[in-house]
Amino acid sequence: MVCSRSVSLLFTLLVGVYASTATDPIDSISTQGADILNRAKLTGQTVRQCSCSEQRVCVEEMKLQAKDCTVPCFQKFSSITSRPNDLKKCFDEKDNILEDFLTCFENRVEACVNDQHGPQIQKTDIRGIFKVTEKSIATQTNTFQTMIKPIKHILDATGDFALCVKDCFLEKNKSGFCFDRKGCQPLVAETKARQSFRACTKKMHWKREAGELCECSVQAGVDSRELRQYCAMFKLMRRRAPMRKSRG
Repeated sequence: MVCSRSVSLLFTLLVGVYASTATDPIDSISTQGADILNRAKLTGQTVRQCSCSEQRVCVEEMKLQAKDCTVPCFQKFSSITSRPNDLKKCFDEKDNILEDFLTCFENRVEACVNDQHGPQIQKTDIRGIFKVTEKSIATQTNTFQTMIKPIKHILDATGDFALCVKDCFLEKNKSGFCFDRKGCQPLVAETKARQSFRACTKKMHWKREAGELCECSVQAGVDSRELRQYCAMFKLMRRRAPMRKSRG
């Protein structure tokens, strides 16, 4: 929701890592997302559940804020390519795909109610989500440090970009988030969120999109033998998918 460009590259790299270690990379990522949301919940504090109109206004505001932040932060990728503007084009070409995914998730997760008289729900520390996410990424980096060593410079650059966007985004909201002003928050139920993430990821044909982004990144100067291997792996995954389906 916060930044489609950083999400797209992080998603591609994380899927690549998980695909090498887990039978279901999408389930692994959705599990971590649910865990992050749970850890950011505030014990004993409640807030009104947002109406769908309030949620839409706030989500759109957050998207625009994050998009503004990506412009100055994109230069963080200069450490992995001498052509960061070409790399930016790779992300720009996928913006509509990520937008469709976020819209799909927002519609499926059913986090809002019809009017502004929603029930009280457990409150989430929005700033805390960012802190927990940072810690989670750091933990995963340590867990897979041997495996990710060949592409660590790419992950580091992506992390620097995401951190830059995060700091910029939080600065824009230092006086409070849109949800704070509305006095409400969406209710993201864990089971529903997992189901929505899986359904929307399948709908966006993530193997194809991740593979294309990987190949575009290589052509934009993020060139390494290891990254090319990830691109080849995504191609193989795309070819195998129909075979698995026909057997079932």
